[in-house]
Amino acid sequence: MEPHEFKQQYGANPVPNLLQFPSTYPAWSSNFSGGFLPSSDDQFHVPFHVFSPNTSSVSIGSTLDDEARENRVSNINERRLKRVISNRESARRSRLRKKKLIEELQFQVNQVKTINHQLSEKIILLLESNNLILQENVQLKEKVSSLQILLSDLMTPLRGLEEVTAPTANMNSLRAEASSQSIHH
Repeated sequence: MEPHEFKQQYGANPVPNLLQFPSTYPAWSSNFSGGFLPSSDDQFHVPFHVFSPNTSSVSIGSTLDDEARENRVSNINERRLKRVISNRESARRSRLRKKKLIEELQFQVNQVKTINHQLSEKIILLLESNNLILQENVQLKEKVSSLQILLSDLMTPLRGLEEVTAPTANMNSLRAEASSQSIHH
């Protein structure tokens, strides 16, 4: 709208016309009628922006709103960026902790495998040793059994001789006793 068209629509002094509310809005007219709006005697200056194709259609209020909105968006983006960076750092630390834990567990697994292998070898040696001892024990029992049979065979003729020589042995012991007493008197 050109300035001359604006003057035609709103008159030579457009400010008072702009500040008057139509009667269709009685609440507005009653709220703004006392003290808020200047009387026609007071000087009242309103910044006036003429809309033309050469000027911007953005008012100062909307510019402030846009700046505030941009600041909010910028703050939100900064917080989002900080959160993303923080999450990435947290995830990196988590991966490092997980990697370290896996390495420690792998080390423990290797140690346990080594100990298990050593114990398995000891068990094999102990089982072999136990098997040899059992075989040796069986052989010794067989020797004891054969020696008992041999001793039994040797003792049988001696028993018969012992029965025959038993009275003679008693007499020999009596003679030995008598001779020892006579020597002492």
